[in-house]
Amino acid sequence: MTRGTKHKQATTHAVRYRDTTSHRDKVEWLIDNCRAYESLLHAVRNSHESIRISQLAFDADCLTHSAVGADSSVFVAPEGALLLDAILEASSANHVKVEILLNSTLLLDTATLLRRSIAKRGRDASRVEVRGLSRFPQLLHAKMVIVDEKRAFLIGSPFVNGYWDDSSHAPVDRRRPRRELGGRPLHDVSTAVEGQVVHELAAVFTNLWNAAHHDLAGSNPIPVPRSPSRAPDSCIQVVTTLPSRFRGGSDEGSVGILEALLDGIGRAEHLIYIEHQYLSSRPVVAALRDALERHPDLEIILVLNQNPDVTAYRGWQNARLMESGMLRHPRVGLYTLWSAAEGRSDAGIMLNQVFVHSKVVVVDNHWAMVGSANLDGVSLDSYGSDFSSRLLGRIFRDVRNADVALVVRDGARGSAGSGSAGELRSRLWREHLGPTARAGAARPESGWVALWQQIARENVVMLNDSVREPPAACTFILPYSMKSTPRTQLKDVGISATVDLRYEPGWLEVHWSPAWVRNMFL
Repeated sequence: MTRGTKHKQATTHAVRYRDTTSHRDKVEWLIDNCRAYESLLHAVRNSHESIRISQLAFDADCLTHSAVGADSSVFVAPEGALLLDAILEASSANHVKVEILLNSTLLLDTATLLRRSIAKRGRDASRVEVRGLSRFPQLLHAKMVIVDEKRAFLIGSPFVNGYWDDSSHAPVDRRRPRRELGGRPLHDVSTAVEGQVVHELAAVFTNLWNAAHHDLAGSNPIPVPRSPSRAPDSCIQVVTTLPSRFRGGSDEGSVGILEALLDGIGRAEHLIYIEHQYLSSRPVVAALRDALERHPDLEIILVLNQNPDVTAYRGWQNARLMESGMLRHPRVGLYTLWSAAEGRSDAGIMLNQVFVHSKVVVVDNHWAMVGSANLDGVSLDSYGSDFSSRLLGRIFRDVRNADVALVVRDGARGSAGSGSAGELRSRLWREHLGPTARAGAARPESGWVALWQQIARENVVMLNDSVREPPAACTFILPYSMKSTPRTQLKDVGISATVDLRYEPGWLEVHWSPAWVRNMFL
């Protein structure tokens, strides 16, 4: 598979990482939104100067819940703290300046809705400003919260009920409405950072904020803050995707996330671990295939959705996997996430797909990328590159959203690594494979792919043998299937037991459904 000229040129030089001082720059992995929202809410309530938010969507009724055990289906009504109320309380009680940047386009206008919700609350909102970014058909997809210019969050999900979940990923949870994603459990990863890297994220926010000032009469651009110089130790880099002419004039935008990603994949020697919402980017798939050919010992583990929320992605993703040969490659493992609980006595075990919303790439335990960008054209370089139709490819050529990601590279310039990249992979594997699985840094003698294959086979046997008894771990892996519906996918991987399946989309919803427009844009 060939890459475009732009991508060849972007990868001729290795990405230059800015060095950070490990005791000043700190990275904290927030796995699943229960943990992310708790940490965010704590920072908001303790803010003293400013809260700056960039989001795809922000619903006024977005609740933050605390985890209360694995069995959350007993909840009669949602209980939790409203994120918007916590922000408004910080603004009025602590005199905190709040800036919220959302979308305001024909596809998605959450800025207007949030302004109305704030006005209806009757609170003093004199220190709160909501701006809408209108760059149709491109969207603001970067999800950031910066508190007091000291602590920043790269948030995985929009602030919408239905994206909340904890690490148990219960098949049914009343705190997780069915309106989004069919009520499926959701797995996501966010990041909290402190130190000088916060200033870089603040600069990204300021550029986005200034890009929206043309839509507001009387507003003026804010000076972009300069990032302090850094001392060498470990490496953290902020990278972005920005549309062309984003700031006016002849600006070509940015494909920095794609460049950093291709650079990271190019460094791989032993293991590439990816869990992502989509995998349709032709340059990324080509880079993965090239890495397999360069290194005969390299293994790739992919955790993907079989039923994405945007239905077109199922066909695009399966086509990329087939064309590249990765679907049947002996050193590539493809898996999906499921969750289980005890079902009704006459219906068998309760099962549900876990929707993977995380955007995580880890290379050799020394390099990691986490952020808002999916592995698709619209988040990386050009939405048109995802289409097989020449006409649609031309129509959507160079259409891309605004995204931000964080790259952590341990052991830069030969210095000691922080171990944060390896820690992220180990924590994710323990959640997916179970606490007793070998998720450490040492590669098993038979290889990583063999380990995942063994665990997936054991899960199939367990589900067939234990019709009414749930697995020891609520969340588990199964092999990836190209079948179209969850029930046929289970049958395809060898599960013949009667199960109480809680997500069963019909033919129309699988192949062409307006539900994703409702879920993402209303």
